[in-house]
Amino acid sequence: MISILSTIQQGPAKAGQRIVIAGVEKVGKTTLACGAPRALLIPLEAGFASMTIPRTARLETLEQVFQTCEEIGYYAHNGQLPYQTIVWDSGTALEQLIHDATLRTDPNYMKKNTKALTMEAALGGYGKAYSYANELFGRFTNYCDRLAFGYGINIVITCHAFASRIVDPTSGEYDTWDLLLHSPKNNKNYGKREMMTQWADMVAFMYEPVHVIINDKSAISRAVTQNRGRVIGVDRTPMYVAGNRYGISGEIPIPAQGGWNYLADPIYKVSGIDLYNRD
Repeated sequence: MISILSTIQQGPAKAGQRIVIAGVEKVGKTTLACGAPRALLIPLEAGFASMTIPRTARLETLEQVFQTCEEIGYYAHNGQLPYQTIVWDSGTALEQLIHDATLRTDPNYMKKNTKALTMEAALGGYGKAYSYANELFGRFTNYCDRLAFGYGINIVITCHAFASRIVDPTSGEYDTWDLLLHSPKNNKNYGKREMMTQWADMVAFMYEPVHVIINDKSAISRAVTQNRGRVIGVDRTPMYVAGNRYGISGEIPIPAQGGWNYLADPIYKVSGIDLYNRD
């Protein structure tokens, strides 16, 4: 029997990193993600035409997603994968593919009675469809984990964000930017939003800071840029969801060009994990 203690290692783990980049539309999530080292872009939605890195055709079904995962794993296992990072664009689109696949398993779908078929009513209702969808999402993250831990491949997932109401037992209710993924928000079950944030080594929120000017006479307010450019927040604040396992805090300026290495630099400085793009 192999001793467990004989497997002790020291120093940074030689595993791929799992990073989620969230933000509103058109803020530059995909461009930043595609700056990761030797990246392959796997588009699940429109909006990738300007990307110049290697990319697959747009995947339109969950079956295609799982097939792609199998193919990447095969080439990685045989030492024939030329990519160091896999970029999935986006997690929000992936969820829609998962929901579409879930609805296709409902008997009413088989009978072509899809007019009233929703995630709330499918598979007998009572949240059963969402539970099944969570299992499919777990299957996807398991594929990603095999690539990250088995072959040292980085996984970067972009994700849309939306304004969400948070109920905090210590602070009360407030609005925040959160991942645009399903969450039951019933304090009893998890959704893909919670699964994603727990799975990732880093959830980073990308935005351009503004301040609000209020006109006392007209009671009209308007947002004005702070002229700081884009930044990416890496730990949770009341304003947005974020967090990481590296011990980094605060916000990192992200320039229009070469932005990825501005994110890789603090990761390396605190953990020794090298995510620099040297191309």
